[in-house]
Amino acid sequence: MKMANGMNRNSSTAPLLLGTAMLFLILFRRVFLNLEHFRYAPPYAMDYSSGDYIIYNGVRYIPERFLILALVMQVLTFAVPAMLYMKIFKGEGYVKQLNLTLPSLKHIPIVFYGLGAVISGTALLSSLIYFLGGPLEIRAAAIDSGGNPVYDISVVAVFVLLPAVLEEFFFRSVMVGEYSRYGAVCACMISSAAFAMIRFSLALFPIYFFAGVILYIIVKATDSILFAVIVHAGGEFFNIYAWNRLSTVLIFEQNRFIFSFLATVIFVLFMIALLHSVEKTYYYKAYSDAPISLAGDNTAAKLSAVRVLSPALFVVAVIYFMDIILT
Repeated sequence: MKMANGMNRNSSTAPLLLGTAMLFLILFRRVFLNLEHFRYAPPYAMDYSSGDYIIYNGVRYIPERFLILALVMQVLTFAVPAMLYMKIFKGEGYVKQLNLTLPSLKHIPIVFYGLGAVISGTALLSSLIYFLGGPLEIRAAAIDSGGNPVYDISVVAVFVLLPAVLEEFFFRSVMVGEYSRYGAVCACMISSAAFAMIRFSLALFPIYFFAGVILYIIVKATDSILFAVIVHAGGEFFNIYAWNRLSTVLIFEQNRFIFSFLATVIFVLFMIALLHSVEKTYYYKAYSDAPISLAGDNTAAKLSAVRVLSPALFVVAVIYFMDIILT
């Protein structure tokens, strides 16, 4: 009974953590990004040739202020709520459950295959979504640093490296740790769905859900989020800097079949290699003293899945759909 009560508590408090992050993101997108303090007022009183601007979601912002705002909001969205959650609801020893250890170098092939699977799978899903009438972009908002190398480096730091670290800690450490007691499948599905929901886009949901599943597999195979951080950062870099150029081939109808075919072949090859590497990892663990974490808590996994579907999780879903409807 003690375990069941603890699990019920987790199914109520973990969605509150996600809901807090989503509300911070909505505040950032709908309030702070619209403040005149951070953006150039039309008709954008600046020298267009100087590159002294950052375009985010079609709006020109003052670079220094915008980057500081983006950094602060990411820390407030992911790091602060997660740390407070651990402090308030968790006790001593909880950090050991968060996959924060250094991974073994023998898992490096998993990083390579995982990154290949994320990039090729993203390209394949994006092309399919585009065929169905969806957007060609695979980010909730495009970023243009105006060709300024200093701002390029800053964008990489704030929109590639920082999100990779903070989001992996938030989703693949804290949230996976909360739901892993319900079983591996439940932890994977909920953490991946939450990872996709913070983009507030139905069209982009399948892409980020898929990426979340791959990142979960990497974390559970390596028992560390470090390699997932690397794959996450590589995927974000591809989204920002490579996809816009690569996706131009889809504009021409005669190229679409070839692109989709090549993306499918590459994706299948990388997935086979990734799953084979994961299989070898667990084969090694089965014949060593290393614990196998993918299986999760067998006792908890047998409990009814209804316990996971708490009212708090329903509230999170309402926030997600309301923001989409009001956009």
